[in-house]
Amino acid sequence: MIHTDAFVGRRTSIERTLVCAMQGQFPVLARGPADELAVVFRTGAAHYGRGGTLATAYSVDGGRQWSDPVEVAARGDDVRNPALGVLADGRWVLAYWQAGMHCYPLPEQRWKLPAGAGAPDLFVIASGDRGRTWTPPRPQRSELLAWCSPFGRIVAGPDGGLLMPGYGPPRGATAPFDAIVRRSHDDGATWGDESRVLADASELSLCWMGDRLLGAVRRGDGSTAIVVSRDGGHSWSEPRSVTRTGEHPADLCVLRESGQLLLSFGRRRRPLGCGALRSTDGGVTWDRAREVVLAGDGIGNDVGYPSTVQLAGGALVTVVYFARGSAASEPVDGWGETSCQALHWDESLFGG
Repeated sequence: MIHTDAFVGRRTSIERTLVCAMQGQFPVLARGPADELAVVFRTGAAHYGRGGTLATAYSVDGGRQWSDPVEVAARGDDVRNPALGVLADGRWVLAYWQAGMHCYPLPEQRWKLPAGAGAPDLFVIASGDRGRTWTPPRPQRSELLAWCSPFGRIVAGPDGGLLMPGYGPPRGATAPFDAIVRRSHDDGATWGDESRVLADASELSLCWMGDRLLGAVRRGDGSTAIVVSRDGGHSWSEPRSVTRTGEHPADLCVLRESGQLLLSFGRRRRPLGCGALRSTDGGVTWDRAREVVLAGDGIGNDVGYPSTVQLAGGALVTVVYFARGSAASEPVDGWGETSCQALHWDESLFGG
């Protein structure tokens, strides 16, 4: 005997727009001045592939229309796993992992470790013109990890410093991964001052809530947990589980009007797509009885990786990808099997 999900509630509809077709995995969304949106995503290859790289696009109308993608790095070394931030002056800062330099999946889809110290494989670039041109890539090495993949949104702290989530195998080990935070005190030019967030964990989303730094982290079993820091990310609480296995990775956002905490997460359990939960007590408890399934029409479980921002007027925009098709893949819409889509919605979907 097994137990499967049943849904009780009302059906509604939300607006979807196409960010890009035939590409778009692992998107990260960031909001800039005047509600301008920036997004980075994978292009040129499937989940794995040396020909893959990253591309960026922007929107000036709340995510309904998007610019043509611009690739940020040459193909051939599997450029992947972005972290993106928009600074107060509008500049974009983007970090990526160049996996193909000396670290590539074995047949069982595990990353092998580089031989010896190796060359740095994490790079940071910046753009002052909406991604049309970029600074030369600045190589970075992790103090704590054998290799370090960035992830998610780069966030600014109360002191003006930047924090970047990352993960990888600890130095001297092969597994499991550790989730860490890296810091920059010069607007993203250099990075260091690392802190370990959680062992046996990987993809991490960060969000400030007052003077607390909250993290939503993917655990080794494929679930998502919440961790909290009261000292700017130097030390962290024990993880508090929120989702089940297959519901990852997640993104955190504080809702400005209510002050409540929003968790959007990939659903790799049917219905496949993207879910959202809300917490009224700063992430201590979550109303799982009122999960909002923002997208449940994925075909195959290579789907999800939501990234959510709130616009000045209160509307929410969530970008999510589908790698094996969705309802919009049908000929009438023609968005293709692989696409990145923007979901437009608001907090009222939770009701009450």
